[in-house]
Amino acid sequence: MGIASLNPSYALTQWLQMKLTPASPDPAQAAVLNWMPVIFTFMLAKFSAGLVIYWTWNNSLSVIQQSLVMRRNGVRIELWDKLRAIFTKGTREVRRMG
Repeated sequence: MGIASLNPSYALTQWLQMKLTPASPDPAQAAVLNWMPVIFTFMLAKFSAGLVIYWTWNNSLSVIQQSLVMRRNGVRIELWDKLRAIFTKGTREVRRMG
């Protein structure tokens, strides 16, 4: 079963959306939700590209909307801080080498 090139982008947007929503207090449910992007990547491998584009775009808009709502309500979005730290750390290491 091959994975279409659009499916990893769908998995990424689903993962971002999942990380922005409050975590489940149930450890079993949290474990299942952590694996959902991977499972859906393989499940959607046979779907048409248009449908995967629609789902990816919908996830992207949901991530933007959730970020705006959280920011307006004064909620700190730790996901963006963590991602920024990862990419900033990588650029610092490249600068030191070069």
